[in-house]
Amino acid sequence: MKRTFFILFSLVLLFGACGNSGNNNGDNQTSGDSLSQDPVVRQLEGDSTIYGLACEGSNDSILVILTSIESDPDTIDILEARINRRVFGRPDIGDQVAISMNPERKSVADIVINIDRLKGEWCYQVMPHLRRRAGAAADSAVQLPPDFPDSLRKKWFQPREYGYEIRRDNTVRTIGIQRNETERQPGPVEYPVIKRYRQWHVYNGHLLFSETRRDTLGHQQVISTDTADIMFLRHDTLQLRFADHEQGYYRRSN
Repeated sequence: MKRTFFILFSLVLLFGACGNSGNNNGDNQTSGDSLSQDPVVRQLEGDSTIYGLACEGSNDSILVILTSIESDPDTIDILEARINRRVFGRPDIGDQVAISMNPERKSVADIVINIDRLKGEWCYQVMPHLRRRAGAAADSAVQLPPDFPDSLRKKWFQPREYGYEIRRDNTVRTIGIQRNETERQPGPVEYPVIKRYRQWHVYNGHLLFSETRRDTLGHQQVISTDTADIMFLRHDTLQLRFADHEQGYYRRSN
């Protein structure tokens, strides 16, 4: 309960500072308590991303952000990032954003990610494929006979919804996992395997998705991590590029 109160209280202070930044008389000094240290943001070691809240005065050319509870908002040039289509999710006032800065020009952004637009349930549809016979070569083709009944085709080949819920606390819930793996019994068809991501982070303009498992002490340990680049982000559409494929998602309504 105390932790929840602290988070809510910190966010109230941030919104208040963002809305009243013009009344700051300059007497307060920056405390260094940046958003990256707030419990709702977990910044990885080596990540140079700037995190903040979008403030009044932002437009298509500049982004005014508050990065510290007791500091004045900073103004960042996002015009080139917008021209290069590297602003993912247009920030509204109060939205949490992650900014990857240009290493040569300190006030210019290379990538802007609206974290509040990114969070949510993102899904895509998959279809099953015919199961290979035991002992068949991995690259052998499996096809239905020409006279295969339409009734069985309709019964067996049902789309399934896969996806991920991206949460603000850097956790991920996998959508589409069967509660009991024994439900995937041997049969004529099988569905693709989906990775069980449990954590996500922004890292220098990229997204990291990690699979974890609990150790003997009950702590989550990362066992594998995939890197993805955002190619497109709108209110209801997300496109990610992984090392070996691209995947499109639609936002699932609650």
